[in-house]
Amino acid sequence: MKSEKWTGVRAASVAGVWVAILFIICGARAQESKEKVTINDVDRAYVVRLPRGYDQERKYPVVILLHGMNQDGDDMARLTRFNELADKDSIIAVYPSALHGRWNVGVRPPLRRVMGPGPRRYPGGGYPRRYPRRGPPGGERPDENRSVLADDIEFLNQMLDKMGEKFSVDTTRVYAAGLSEGGFMVMKVGCTMADRIAAIAPVGAAMPKMMTCLPSRPVPVVMINGTSDPVVPHGGGTEHNLQLPVVSVEDTAKAWAKINRCGEKPSQTKLRAREKGGMETKVETYDGCQQGAQVVSYSVKGGGNTWPGGEQYEVEKQVGKTSQDWNANETIWSFLVTKRLAARNGTDSPSAK
Repeated sequence: MKSEKWTGVRAASVAGVWVAILFIICGARAQESKEKVTINDVDRAYVVRLPRGYDQERKYPVVILLHGMNQDGDDMARLTRFNELADKDSIIAVYPSALHGRWNVGVRPPLRRVMGPGPRRYPGGGYPRRYPRRGPPGGERPDENRSVLADDIEFLNQMLDKMGEKFSVDTTRVYAAGLSEGGFMVMKVGCTMADRIAAIAPVGAAMPKMMTCLPSRPVPVVMINGTSDPVVPHGGGTEHNLQLPVVSVEDTAKAWAKINRCGEKPSQTKLRAREKGGMETKVETYDGCQQGAQVVSYSVKGGGNTWPGGEQYEVEKQVGKTSQDWNANETIWSFLVTKRLAARNGTDSPSAK
């Protein structure tokens, strides 16, 4: 009898040890949580990825990553490889998905189709998915105009509200980055959500000519563009997917510098190619801005509508070349990490590192 009792105690002890080990292991792993909010009776989805070693007792910076046209949050995570940096530097990465792959950037683009045999595809810019997108139930065709009219700013605001309730977020250090159409959306976020977004990082995007931008505070901006971008012309003109008139990358940086009341002339430096055949990058930096809201523009010589250091997610003919001479994630984060909003009610931690 005594032996049986001792065996039971020992088994319970072993079980307790295994529970503790599993708790430690799970805590050490990165965790993904699929979330949704409902906007105008439509469910909007986003994925929250908590870094390895996530601790509810700490406050973490947040980077929102907005995908390009005809993609979703999973595509953005894959092509940027941002999760690697998020684990290393303890960042909560968030991947929202637009309705039917289209962000409402403030314009209603004409819907064009490529005629001929084969599946329907969006023209230009090359954001075809690597796997078929699931359509709505019942075989209905998605109303793509509805995507363009979606209230994406309300979506992102409600998303941040819910994240603040569920996760340990440093609300003074919330940032937004995006590629191409996601980059246009990031600029819109900077213009309209400056009270919640500490800094922005548009990649492969330029300022639309008709955009009105009156942020509530100076907004730090780091831009990355390719000089041979076939989607968003570096020198200005018409964006290929949306038929959207845009100013040049240089004038986009000047516009943000004017908004932030920076010095008139930027300093210039270069990032040299790592090896023969690589891509040199010109860097222009506007300093002397109000509230330290720097504006930095990286122009990759020969680069395309791509994420440096990320995946060549489509053929060069469609999106141009992806530079592997430097890593956009590290460059963007080295800029964002120094920017923060004033603390709300003194509740946020001054440090999340």
